[in-house]
Amino acid sequence: MKRILFFVFCILYSVSLSAQTENASLARVGDKMVVKADVQLTPCMLKGIKTFVLEPQITDGENVVKLAPIGLYSKEKFYPYLNSYGFSGKAGEKVYSKEQLPVTVSLNESVPYQAWMDGAQLELVHLYEGCCGDSGIEAVDTLSAYAEAPIAYTPVFHTIEPERLLKIERLSGSAAIDFPVNSIELKEDFHKNLAELNKIKESIEKVQKTEGVNIQRIIIRGKASPEGKYASNEKLARGRGEAVRDYIAGKIEIPEGLIVSEYEAEDWNGLRKWVDESSLKNKAKILEIIDSDIDLDKKEASIRNRFPSDWAKIKKDCLPWLRRTEYDIAYQTFDFESIESQITFANEAMQEGDFEKAAGFLAKAGNGPEADYARGVFFALQKDYEKAEGYFLRAKRGNVSEADEALAEISRFRYLRSK
Repeated sequence: MKRILFFVFCILYSVSLSAQTENASLARVGDKMVVKADVQLTPCMLKGIKTFVLEPQITDGENVVKLAPIGLYSKEKFYPYLNSYGFSGKAGEKVYSKEQLPVTVSLNESVPYQAWMDGAQLELVHLYEGCCGDSGIEAVDTLSAYAEAPIAYTPVFHTIEPERLLKIERLSGSAAIDFPVNSIELKEDFHKNLAELNKIKESIEKVQKTEGVNIQRIIIRGKASPEGKYASNEKLARGRGEAVRDYIAGKIEIPEGLIVSEYEAEDWNGLRKWVDESSLKNKAKILEIIDSDIDLDKKEASIRNRFPSDWAKIKKDCLPWLRRTEYDIAYQTFDFESIESQITFANEAMQEGDFEKAAGFLAKAGNGPEADYARGVFFALQKDYEKAEGYFLRAKRGNVSEADEALAEISRFRYLRSK
């Protein structure tokens, strides 16, 4: 920066003095503030003046750090100064006599950086001692200024694999689909079959139409009651399950192999549950038989032969209910309550600048390393670098890959703002 300064000394002297500067800069390098400038000197600066001092300083208007000055001395002042009787006596002062005056004096000095220096100026103060006993500050030049570059923290959000945001849910039900005795032929118009088959079909279609849902598997399970020979019941249960599966597969659009059939030859668990909740006269003894490890065909025969009246009630009120078709629709859907989802929602809120909403999600995100990383981003975006660093350290210990880079950046920001 070049500036022309006009000085008036005494009433006897009116001289124009020029102290020009070039290449002036005030820059931070690590923990130092570095000052550079080329100051142009001319002999006329001492015309009519005994001492002329150029004193560089860094100041924000309240705080000041003075740097080594440049002293220009007349012959009568120069040698006494060398004998420690100088004008300012400042350590490091560059001292010149009028006869030895260089054209340019280069300043290159560094001082410890302090926080207040963000926004400070580099000034050159002109001090003089005149021939008539007057002295003081003639002028102050502003050579350069310094301001910290604004911190533009750009967060790198840890991405959670989409599969971890999902959960498997199930829609299960039962349909009372009837078949002719000892038959596996499925007839829509047999008893209430059409309504029961539609119940299965509509349940599947309801899941298919739900946004964000992906069906994983549909199981059609045929069941038979513990009446008659096990081998026959097994054949019937398997065949009836396959018949219902094929019917449903032909009524809805679904990828091949996604719908499967299973079977349970004799539903002894269903029978036990019904008996246990019943008021049968011989309930306890019947439950003992059901819980025994004897052959299944012998169990059925034992109950039927020993307790014929109870068996008649079982046959009328329970066994028809056990001859049914169950369906289970397993589907994948977004898990809104999972920890992974809370972290994802928090990241989205932070990207939108809604930190209140992000804080709510993070409060439900648990204490795992991924949640710690998200909290580190949360505090870094709000310039609380100390808290951010702590969470990033925890995330690093939990092997979150993005934590190392975040720590390097946050540590630098903390350093920049703490000096």
